[in-house]
Amino acid sequence: MEHIRNIEIGKPVKDFFVIRWCELRHHDGKPYLTMELGCSQGRIRATYWGEDSVKIAVWLSEGIVIKIQGHGSEYKGQTWLKIERLRKAKPDEISYEKLLPRGRYTPKVLWRRLEKMIESVTHPHLAKLLNGIFHEDKELARKFATYPAAKLWHGAYTSGLIEHTLRVAKICETASSFYPDCRKELLRTGALLHDIGKVEEISTAGFFEYTERGRLIGHISLATVRIQQEIIRNPKFPPKLADELLHLIISHHGKTEWGSPVEPKTLEAMLLHHADMLDAQAEGIQHIIERDLPRGDRFSEYVKILGRFIYLDGYREK
Repeated sequence: MEHIRNIEIGKPVKDFFVIRWCELRHHDGKPYLTMELGCSQGRIRATYWGEDSVKIAVWLSEGIVIKIQGHGSEYKGQTWLKIERLRKAKPDEISYEKLLPRGRYTPKVLWRRLEKMIESVTHPHLAKLLNGIFHEDKELARKFATYPAAKLWHGAYTSGLIEHTLRVAKICETASSFYPDCRKELLRTGALLHDIGKVEEISTAGFFEYTERGRLIGHISLATVRIQQEIIRNPKFPPKLADELLHLIISHHGKTEWGSPVEPKTLEAMLLHHADMLDAQAEGIQHIIERDLPRGDRFSEYVKILGRFIYLDGYREK
């Protein structure tokens, strides 16, 4: 596997990459393909000017693994790949794990941090619930420690899910100190559980993609079902507490048009929603800075999910 950071201008490249996104464009009436390629070591922009660009664009799409032959080139001060030949990879040609982007921390380090968060919950029913989900369900625990938080935006790397969860819980912990009526252990429990449905929503089979179950049901509903199953195992779990905890999960996207069946109606639910939104957007912008800063422009490319450009010059001296 070619280390993306080692690709040099003019030097040949022949390797496998996963397509992060791709578009068919035209320049002076000539069609060409522009795309972003990735592997576990990062991402790189690429272009293909072959006569068969239109034909290839029919099957080329996000998540497909391709084998390319080309060389490093330069555009606006950034290293790109100029592709000369490409084809779809065969299933037995590569180890798909090498294509998954990696996070900053190992699952072991992040799991130790999660353990401390769980241990800090002393409420008997909430503590039992957390231990039942994270300690007794070994398959869920394995996926939770290694899966991404999203397909492309925030936390789109291995262990991104647990990392995002820990940041959201930490933001909630800080925010809760300002509001004396906040039930901190209820909020902390909701923060640790709010995205557990993503272990069923997202697949990591070579690239990050939504599962059939994930598309049909969604991670909010999947998390609600899993938590409800654990609550049923404990007949003494207070029904009112169960309702308030589940409300944290189903309202954490904030608005019905953003995927929440209901909007936040408690202090804890409001804090969790904004903590989740804060981390998702801030981590997403962090990725934009890392991706676009090397281009040398004052602003990033247009970020569709935010509907704006991101100012970059302030980060250049750092």
